[in-house]
Amino acid sequence: MMGQGTFQFIAHGGITMVILAIFSIYSLAVIGERFYTYYKAQKATEQVAGKGLQYVADGKRAEALRLCEQNAGSPVARVLEAGLLAIIDQESPVLSGKRFSRRLESCKGAMQRATSAEITRLERYLGSLATLGNVSPFVGLFGTVLGIIRAFEAIAKTGSGGIGTVSSGIAEALVATAAGLFVAIPAVIAYNYFVGRVKDFTTAMDNATSEMVDRLLDQATHHGD
Repeated sequence: MMGQGTFQFIAHGGITMVILAIFSIYSLAVIGERFYTYYKAQKATEQVAGKGLQYVADGKRAEALRLCEQNAGSPVARVLEAGLLAIIDQESPVLSGKRFSRRLESCKGAMQRATSAEITRLERYLGSLATLGNVSPFVGLFGTVLGIIRAFEAIAKTGSGGIGTVSSGIAEALVATAAGLFVAIPAVIAYNYFVGRVKDFTTAMDNATSEMVDRLLDQATHHGD
């Protein structure tokens, strides 16, 4: 019975309901995938952020690099890994002077590039989610217009405007409008939430870059003394 009711509900909406159903499925898939991705990234970040920077402060760069590799799902870990790979010198673990300055600049550049790459990865699919949130109400409105047109066509054919004549067109119009909002509202809410999460991760990556550079400079100062 429920399956028949759903089918009739979609049938009343016409082709616009099919389009909106596809939009809804895609939107839910994106929302689920992004929630899972951000959850894993946050969990890995909590494990690596403080401990990894402490390793750097203690001069244990190999251990810090290993920790980052073990938590590759974290954007912060990938940024720190990029910086460590740029700063580590296998031939001379302790760098100083101009050589250190060049390596430090290389480290900062590598971390900035990694941050940009991670932001792009974190923002994946968000553009399409925003598009669905903006477009779905218009698709529903298009269905509403079609329903009204059909209602007037029915009036023209029968020569009367009774409720039985126009009910099918009005039903299609109302269903399409409701469906457009049903798809758009969760998509917009999820998009705004995800944008906030991306900003949080971006701040964490920027902070990690700044802290790592500061700790490397402190090490260079101590070795210089």
